[in-house]
Amino acid sequence: MDNEFFLRGGAVYFSGLYENGLLKGVAPKDFCCWHYWGKSSKACFLGGIRLRGADPASFRVLNYAYAMDKTAVYTTSGRIPDVELTTFQVLDNGQNDSGAPQGYAKDSRQVYFHNGDGKVKIIKGAEVSSFLSLGDTYFARDEKRIYAYGKQLPKADLPSWELLSHWYSRDARRVYYLNREIKGADRDSFTVCTPPDAPPLADHLARDKEHFYQNDEMIEEPLWRERLHELKPEQ
Repeated sequence: MDNEFFLRGGAVYFSGLYENGLLKGVAPKDFCCWHYWGKSSKACFLGGIRLRGADPASFRVLNYAYAMDKTAVYTTSGRIPDVELTTFQVLDNGQNDSGAPQGYAKDSRQVYFHNGDGKVKIIKGAEVSSFLSLGDTYFARDEKRIYAYGKQLPKADLPSWELLSHWYSRDARRVYYLNREIKGADRDSFTVCTPPDAPPLADHLARDKEHFYQNDEMIEEPLWRERLHELKPEQ
């Protein structure tokens, strides 16, 4: 029916990692789904798991990472406690570049980051009113700070900060990989070398006038070129 859900023999199943699970008591004509969220007239589901206490009548999917009903907000790792339901909103599509559920959200009191693994993180100190996701589910900003993977980017200069590609960014003085500063990197000559069409889970490569980098680690040039050739086999 949609991605991980499927029909067989007049029943609804969810295709899990190791086995296919039957959604007991669910008829195909009484079931709708989107990605790994689903519901019937009597129950709501995250994959093959029945969401206890969820209200089918008010249940709605917000994006890949979040759903809600009249009583709670749900993620792929459970409910978010103490959410203000009337002001809750998602800030991106909830799916990262490898297809996993991930993304930012907020209500009128606090900002949330869900990386698809473990409890949702509350971003302490974030300015809620001006907070926005930059759309890739990794980076975000408010009027005072830059955030990467749910954490404040250390010492980042907001006016000069720019997002490059493949999780790299820089400001007037520093270069970053996700939420970590790359010590010793030359800001002006820093160049991202990972091809745009590289596989989502491939290591990221960059260089400056003196050094070569794999993700945020400095490596020797021969090894770096070997890694780059693996991403560009035709060259």
